[in-house]
Parts: sequence; structure tokens; C-alpha cells
Amino acid sequence: MSFHDFRMIPVVLFLALLIIPPAFAQEQPALKRPESNLMVGGGLFLESGNQRDLNPGITLRVAYGLDCPLADSWSLMPGVGMRTQASDVRHWGWDGGDIDSMSQADFFLTLRYHLVIGDGSRTILGLGPACSYMIAPDKYYIDADPWDPLGGKEKFKRFDLGLQPSLTFLRGKHFQWGFEANIGLLNALRPYPEYYRTGSIHLHYLILTCGWHF
Repeated sequence: MSFHDFRMIPVVLFLALLIIPPAFAQEQPALKRPESNLMVGGGLFLESGNQRDLNPGITLRVAYGLDCPLADSWSLMPGVGMRTQASDVRHWGWDGGDIDSMSQADFFLTLRYHLVIGDGSRTILGLGPACSYMIAPDKYYIDADPWDPLGGKEKFKRFDLGLQPSLTFLRGKHFQWGFEANIGLLNALRPYPEYYRTGSIHLHYLILTCGWHF
């Protein structure tokens, strides 16, 4: 899957909103007070660029967001999250392998549109930026080649910026589930031109989420 494929995710999510029958929507605002959202998720970790071919990988993520109402059915949700991810599940445990594994703290701001269904349930489309900081950076495998000058050096830059689309279904008073993606916009690869290590890697994920809002 290429980086161009990931750029289509927010387009697909918002097109989904256009094909939902408007007869199910109600007039009243979908959100009348700030709501806390606790979310956990898991799914695919994917890389694009010209330097790695270690797909697919796995991502696990926990996050908290405070959804604040704006005009009508719109809201703005700032939040924080933490995720751990590892690439190339095909070769986990393989002696001599050098998978990409890391943990990142996320800070996001999501603009959300709430569509209220007749029974009081909600469908929410979200889109916004997410800034990430590498709290447990990955390093080149030092034992693969003891003479490799890259051994022990960090693979990726500490900061990343992404676009975070989401589709959330609120059912009942508190339960929610949905889908979320993060499309890495920056080249995350830390360059070492003196060792001929240059190129590009973009970090992405696509996960299934569930959570509790109150």
C-alpha cells in the first residue's frame, strides 16, 4: 500500500457522510455539553516510502479526548494518546531480523460532525492534525553486524505530524466503536548521509477502536 492510498482515507470517510440518508437526521444539536472519551484500539501499522518493505505490522493504542460542542452538530475534540507499534509480523522472533518497533505519544485536535439517528444514536466523522513524539525510539540492530556504524543509532526522528481521520458510532448511553487512521505527512527517517543512509519512510496506522463516552 502506497502513501497515495492513505491520502484517500479522509476522502472516503467524508463521502460516506454524503450517502447517509438525510431522513434519519434530527434537527437538534448532537452534542450539548463537553464529553469525555476513553478509547482503545488495535490494527495495522504500515510504512510507505523508498527505504522499508516491512508491512504489515501491528499497532495498539489508548487515547483520551474531550469533545467540546461548537455550532449545531459540530464539535472540537483535543486529546492525547499513546501507541506502541511494530512492523513485519511475518518475521517476529526471527533471529537476525531488524523490525521497526517504537512507542509514541500523540497530541491531536479533531473537528467532528455529529449525525443523530432517530433512536438517539450518533454517527460521527472526524478529521484533524495529530502531532507525535517518539518516547521509546527504535534503533538499528547492533548485533546484526558488529562493524556496522549504524548499529545502536536511532532509526527515526523524534517528532512526526499526521492527518487523523475517524469514523465513530455511539450506541446506547456510553458505548462507542469505530475506525481511526493516522496518515504520516513527514519523512520520519533519520538521515545519516555520512553512512549513505538516506531516503524516506512515512508511518501510518489503521485501527478498530472501542471506548466509553461520558
